[in-house]
Amino acid sequence: MDRVAIVYYQRDALAKLRSTELAEQLSAHELRSEILEVTSSSAHELIYFDGVVLVGPLRFSRMHGLALVKAVFGFRPVALLLTGSGDSDRILRLLPKHMRGEVPVFTAGGSDLPHAGIAPLVTWLRAMIGYSGYRAIG
Repeated sequence: MDRVAIVYYQRDALAKLRSTELAEQLSAHELRSEILEVTSSSAHELIYFDGVVLVGPLRFSRMHGLALVKAVFGFRPVALLLTGSGDSDRILRLLPKHMRGEVPVFTAGGSDLPHAGIAPLVTWLRAMIGYSGYRAIG
């Protein structure tokens, strides 16, 4: 069974809710997950997961989460799950150019918006974790 780290911004209640929903969806597809707060996560521990998802609002208040994505990128599949709505390209501009086309961004909508981005994210994770190119470490 594969493991996914779900790292969320603890100051955003919607991020925690969407993280829990994602964990439930992954469990339904026989993928284990661990929900972690961004402030207590490190790249050293995330590298031992088979995939990493950063969950938070479009306007991240802490850049530590993006630093984690940058550190794990290339070793494990990483994705962003944005809560709320807006221009998701804004967050990609904060990443180095070589990562922009490789880190997918899914949106889970605000509390009044549908959160259809979770199902496609689960599908992407299942496909990427099964891809042997990411199994080199760990």
